[in-house]
Amino acid sequence: MKKSIALISVFTILMIALSGCMGSNTPAANGTNSDNPKANVISGEDVVGMNKIKNLPTGFEYVGNLSLSTGNLKSNYKAENVSGILGGSEVLYKGSNNSDFYLDVIQFENTEAAKDFIFMYKSSFTPLKEGSRFVEDPFNGHSAVRITDYVTDAGKSVPRYTYIWNNENYVLVVSGSIVDCSIIRQLAEATGY
Repeated sequence: MKKSIALISVFTILMIALSGCMGSNTPAANGTNSDNPKANVISGEDVVGMNKIKNLPTGFEYVGNLSLSTGNLKSNYKAENVSGILGGSEVLYKGSNNSDFYLDVIQFENTEAAKDFIFMYKSSFTPLKEGSRFVEDPFNGHSAVRITDYVTDAGKSVPRYTYIWNNENYVLVVSGSIVDCSIIRQLAEATGY
């Protein structure tokens, strides 16, 4: 439901922007630079626009970017008691099979607040009846957690996956509306963080 609302919001913002009612706001680059020895560290640039992947893998298409308020982030991630959230943004991507993918980048006051946020989000899930909900799945030189959740699709219970990790005082979250976690991981790796 929250992703449907986000999708509608993204399209509304895009329609307004295309109608000429809004100014031109060019999103900031995502901070990756292969000539930079710290290419996998997010700089202090504006979080809105950071999550637009520079080298998008084949089969993905950028749809739009949406700024997320602190209140929305706390509600969406069940982290009402987490302090230090400075803001965030969400980018919507479409897959070649018409699936939706989301990349959220959330900025915090410090690394500890980012880690607390991940801890609180993970603790909001109940244990699975079978298997492990949380799996460590490292990429890009850091540890990430793959979270398995189940939704009902066409009357069947099907898995959905989310990757979450922090890079210093930022938390990145990648999710999608497909059952193949390797495709979601591919998008997560493409962030470069």
